[in-house]
Amino acid sequence: MNATNVKSMTGSSDSRVSPEKLTEAIKALARAEGADLVGIAPVSRYEGAPAMLRPQAHLPEAMSVIVMAVHHTDASVDWGGEPNSNWAGPFQIGMIPKLDTMALRIARFVERQGYAAVPLSCTYFWRHRPYKSVPFAHAASFSHMNAFVAAGLGEYGWHGMVMSPEYGPRQRLISVITAAPLIPDPLYSGEKLCDRCNQCEKACYGHNYKPEHLLSSTPMGFTIEGKKFEYANINRWRCFWGEQCHLDMNKLPGVKDVTEDKIYQEMDHGVMRAGHGYMCASFKSCMAKPLRKWDRAYTANPRRKKTIAQITPAELRKGILARAKAAGADRLSIQPLSSFTAIKGNFYEGFRTDDLFDRMDWVITIGRSTPAFLINDNPLSAKNGAVMGKNWEYSNITRGRMMTGTVDIARYLDDLGCEALQVWKSTGTGDLAANMAGWSDEPKGVLVLESVICKAPLTAETLSIPCPLDDLAPEAIAGAVRQRLPQIDLFGTARVDDLQFAEGRALKNLVPGARTIIALGVELPKRVVELAGAQEAECAVSYQYVNYQSTREAVWAAQDIASSLSARGYFAVPLLNLEVNSVGQPIPYVELLPDLRAQSPFAAATGIGTLGKSGFLMTPEFGPRQRLAFVLTDAEFSSAPKEAQTSPCPDDCRACVSGCPVQALQSEKIKKVKISDGNVYPVFERNEVRCQWARCMGMTEGEGSALPGWKLPDLAVPDKLDEASINEALFKKDPIQVRCYHSSPNHSDTQVERCLQACPLGRK
Repeated sequence: MNATNVKSMTGSSDSRVSPEKLTEAIKALARAEGADLVGIAPVSRYEGAPAMLRPQAHLPEAMSVIVMAVHHTDASVDWGGEPNSNWAGPFQIGMIPKLDTMALRIARFVERQGYAAVPLSCTYFWRHRPYKSVPFAHAASFSHMNAFVAAGLGEYGWHGMVMSPEYGPRQRLISVITAAPLIPDPLYSGEKLCDRCNQCEKACYGHNYKPEHLLSSTPMGFTIEGKKFEYANINRWRCFWGEQCHLDMNKLPGVKDVTEDKIYQEMDHGVMRAGHGYMCASFKSCMAKPLRKWDRAYTANPRRKKTIAQITPAELRKGILARAKAAGADRLSIQPLSSFTAIKGNFYEGFRTDDLFDRMDWVITIGRSTPAFLINDNPLSAKNGAVMGKNWEYSNITRGRMMTGTVDIARYLDDLGCEALQVWKSTGTGDLAANMAGWSDEPKGVLVLESVICKAPLTAETLSIPCPLDDLAPEAIAGAVRQRLPQIDLFGTARVDDLQFAEGRALKNLVPGARTIIALGVELPKRVVELAGAQEAECAVSYQYVNYQSTREAVWAAQDIASSLSARGYFAVPLLNLEVNSVGQPIPYVELLPDLRAQSPFAAATGIGTLGKSGFLMTPEFGPRQRLAFVLTDAEFSSAPKEAQTSPCPDDCRACVSGCPVQALQSEKIKKVKISDGNVYPVFERNEVRCQWARCMGMTEGEGSALPGWKLPDLAVPDKLDEASINEALFKKDPIQVRCYHSSPNHSDTQVERCLQACPLGRK
């Protein structure tokens, strides 16, 4: 079954396909989306697991777990983690946005076949302390590695990471839990992958496998269908030292009996963060026995056996270009690495820079232009920095999109037997490539660039890449969106001059030339919203994940629509926020998750829904369950007049009010919001300080802050907030958040908009 057949399958529950055909379709779609490995595990294989960690704890009606993986390129491992684990280098760049995108798209497909689906993010959620029925520390709310083994994709290595017969330990994973009755894959029964070669033990910078550092000499282990899996019982606080805390790995070997408190003591005595990122040395030094080979002149770690494919430069170029285009790149350049010697000094001290330049031949750079409007001094641009990437330390929305392109290109080359690695931004590779390609004077705006260094049979060239809608006139865009941008569920337009609410009138003053707003919506999966933090797992990670990933999808589509309009000479800019005074929720990968209430009047003006009493957009399809993005343009769109609509909320409904743990919504205070002529909606007033305290700052247990096991300060909601009082409150949060994740005190908060969750219109 090919990808075209998959996407044409019916989504009605009364015409469900057979489990065999659905399983085949899911696997075909997963591979079309870029999965290197995909397997199915039945929930029966979780018998005996801690109750809170089973699939059924996340989705009570769960029957199957879909597990997917993308592989690390060999070169990214060979050249990563140098000079030590504190320096990740090329390791896993782009893999998180790639996997997160795949899982949501698979979950959406499964839902359209009539089955509930709960996708879980690639990373980000941990309970670092034992929690209720989970007796051990550093437990993910759901283990992708356990799911990988249960789906028959491989087995555990002694280091506690999973190994496949295709890539050894070199893959990263993601899962979707579903009520679909899929056909399970058999457990792996091939040649033993881990032969206890002890390379992981020898390589560990923290000496974590030494008997005196282990929690116990008895291995960790569990059994599935009579097959036992075991691995070293490592003190994961020692791993936490480098992986999450990013403390100097050179200081770890001499520290005994590492605990949470011991880490704080060491920090108090001068142990500092070091390097940039983290790559486990045990991982770097591992390779499955059937795949293992040595080439110590190339690298000290074992290498993976692979076949070099016979492919012409023309075919290779075609494959690279297809992957760049699929990632939304609007340009590509292939240049000889020998032209980049000027940036050698930008690589880490201790990195084998000269060796890399001697062994590799080419730099492949892809990029996406973002409108200059996003960096001007307009107050609206300041609210939309996450779209284009002012701060490269975060995987902002456009950079995340380009990173998926580079990981796809690098994996494509790796699978052909070539050597390829993604390049980290601080090397300046992309900037130099842009200069040599003639992109430095880019007239349209700001470039977001990502690069791959490789050894492959290529030739130098620089070219432009059309985006999916660039061939369309404005009047044709609406009809083409669902076919060409299938991740979009909602599309509407409104004339800026028709906006009657205060924020809409302000928009006219901020961008006087704008004529049209285009609103785009992506559904939040129904069961994810219903269950967030209320299921046996007490987990809201899926809720947070589908919110940020749906936002990414909406913005990526907005970029493609803006590109189409720009290609026709119009002003067009993709935006997350159209209201400059709104306050977003800090969150990795999109930096600030926009306030849905602030976005909703603009979306309602386009006719895709109405305003509920909560102030959220209510659509006939999903109630309040969607995330939004916009395009602001001077192009005129013809549309039928919007029919007057009444509030969809029952007169006596107060579910959103009672759902809020800080009583931010005030049912006794109702204001009339006039969206446009004939469309006026009653909306509960909102105490902005209370809402920000819970939704944005994560200071309230009931909003989800306690779900990861964090210790919350006993603070009353203040009457007002300013920068000083916000920072004072944030730095009273859990010490792991503040001291260990100290780049952001809100890291790993999992806030749930309980008002949205409580809304009965979202359960239709």
